[in-house]
Amino acid sequence: MKKYLYFMMTILMLCLFKNIVNAECTNEELNDIKYQVSKITISYKHLGEVIKDDGSTVYNEFMVTANKVPEGIFIHLYPMTSENFESLDDNTIGIKLTTGSWKYDFYSSKCEEIVDSININLPTFNIYSLDPLCSEIDGNQFKLCGKYYEENVSREDFEQRLKLYKQLHVKEKKEKTDNNKLNIISVIVDFFVKYYLYILIPIIFILLVVLILKIAIKRKDKQLLQ
Repeated sequence: MKKYLYFMMTILMLCLFKNIVNAECTNEELNDIKYQVSKITISYKHLGEVIKDDGSTVYNEFMVTANKVPEGIFIHLYPMTSENFESLDDNTIGIKLTTGSWKYDFYSSKCEEIVDSININLPTFNIYSLDPLCSEIDGNQFKLCGKYYEENVSREDFEQRLKLYKQLHVKEKKEKTDNNKLNIISVIVDFFVKYYLYILIPIIFILLVVLILKIAIKRKDKQLLQ
């Protein structure tokens, strides 16, 4: 009976404590805090090649930055149990994270509840983008040479798909060149058909002038010989 009574009193005290804490933050205050938190933006920058303490090299680390964090707001980063945020500037904090999904939960020191959350997904670095075979390949057109790629692709599959892409790319380039030549010829023909009178009349006039001059020169030479 006493254990049951203690249990009920504990529950009652927790409820009262919760009500007292929440009473410190009115709906108007909470809405104002939510409005300020809504201005927070999350950005990230890939750190490239990172050499770890054990000498291994990784490419899956990012500097993730939370901008415009209001005073009185603190962050819990799920699934981390502890956060090592760095103060980068006024109202700007950063932390190094690895590839994967992360959730920023924003709390108010006054209301002591989750005010808002932002989910981010850090992409997977594509190790094939560093391969010499990708040196002259546009990663936007051929994704396996792009900086980020989510699927697991074997070396053999990568080389086969790259070979096929190059074959198709050369073919498309040749077809594009041929089409450009045909387009130029078509433009010239269309222009001539549309404006042939304006072209032929000056040409005919010039030819007539040249012909008349030749005839006049010949007559003059005959007169001189006589």
